Amino acid sequence: KDAFTIVRGNGKRRMAVFEDPNCGYCKRLRQTTLKEVDNVTIYTFMYNILSEDSFAKSKNIWCAPDRVKAWDDWMISNKAAPAAPASCATPNDKVLALGQKLRIQGTPAIFFADGSRIPGAVDTKTLEAKLASVK
Repeated sequence: KDAFTIVRGNGKRRMAVFEDPNCGYCKRLRQTTLKEVDNVTIYTFMYNILSEDSFAKSKNIWCAPDRVKAWDDWMISNKAAPAAPASCATPNDKVLALGQKLRIQGTPAIFFADGSRIPGAVDTKTLEAKLASVK
């Protein structure tokens, strides 16, 4: 409930990605690798660690009518989401606490169904190999 979900194909393979909206490596991961992977469910946690501005951008995206579209618009096309109403609640603080508990020190951080993780952006071949190895 503290992430938004993207399902591609049958969504059989699962992963969670912690990303900051101001992270250049996260944007590159979205623009390349994550666009190319199929049959996957991606749980995206907006992990705001790079600047105060990250919280505002995450709130605008979280409060948008279509979070996935707003996230892709920002991360892929550099199109900002409209300003969120002040009354819109976000899981920003919960996600920050979860990331700290998991000792995430940089973004992106990718977690898999078996509990393993890859810190940083990876190419499609590396991600596909990792997804294939997760049982």
